[in-house]
Amino acid sequence: MQSALQGLLRIFAASIILLLPSGGFPFFGAKHEPPDGNIYHCAQGEVRPLSMEKLRVDWSGIREYAATCGRQPKLIMHYISFDERAFDILQQTIVEITRRDYSYVPQIGLDFYTYSETPSLLNATDITQKIAVGEYDRHIGQLARLFRSMNSPVFLRPGYEFGGSGQGSRASKKYWIRAWRRVHDIFQQERAANVAFVWNTLDARDFMDYYPGDSYVDWWAINIFINNSDDDPFIADFITQAAQHRKPVMVAESTPRYIGSTGGEISWQQWYQPYFNLLLRYPHVKAFCYINASWEDYPDRSFAHDCRIQKNKLVSERYRHMLMDARFLSADEK
Repeated sequence: MQSALQGLLRIFAASIILLLPSGGFPFFGAKHEPPDGNIYHCAQGEVRPLSMEKLRVDWSGIREYAATCGRQPKLIMHYISFDERAFDILQQTIVEITRRDYSYVPQIGLDFYTYSETPSLLNATDITQKIAVGEYDRHIGQLARLFRSMNSPVFLRPGYEFGGSGQGSRASKKYWIRAWRRVHDIFQQERAANVAFVWNTLDARDFMDYYPGDSYVDWWAINIFINNSDDDPFIADFITQAAQHRKPVMVAESTPRYIGSTGGEISWQQWYQPYFNLLLRYPHVKAFCYINASWEDYPDRSFAHDCRIQKNKLVSERYRHMLMDARFLSADEK
């Protein structure tokens, strides 16, 4: 029954895509959408450690990743929250992304939470309602002006991983759409036209209950940690519905959470090959973001596997070969 359902979803997805323009490579005219048939390559190194003083981009990890795969990621993934101290640190960090030697573009997750002095992701305070009613307007305006001043495209994921079991799952569903729209509207008022709004979940089956509307969203995004992602009905359904709304799709976060990279052939067959199959199956999937982390200092200890591609020769060689495909867009030296 499950395989039959998966087959029907693939047929339906194919039929939707056939109705799209541009000869099989749909172009929707979304903000910062790459040319037909191209896919942004994005990466991150180690993720949010236990110490707030180490919240900056892991540039040494990015260098190792780029050396291993032979390409510089076009998008650099990072995060920001409205904690006063972290807000100051992370604003500087985001600006730095655009000042490096390569044409990097920031891809930023904006929390609908605040955190304690030790930024434990497991002890977050939901501020969705406060955002919705205007208590964080000053922060939002400051962030919008910062992004506007950067003279670079920016991808922003407000309230990322909403619903389901993701990082944003504890954000108030009741106030979530209002919070998103308030962030969006303030960015519009501040004329931060260089910012693309990316609507991002992990596994929320009720994802449309969180949808702020087509006019508030530039990209749809899903995060992929599971094995065999090309056979997952939920992922297929999400990507298909994005096409119906004429939105490009970003895989906003991805890593082989449940198997890691160190298993070689097993890791490749269970996670990497299905993952690349998925990226190349749907022509409106136009960005992927890989987290190349050991996860050693990550507060959620269920991330137990080393996912750095450089830790296995077979994985690193095949990953490098995949990125030789001209469809993947990487950063150039300035």
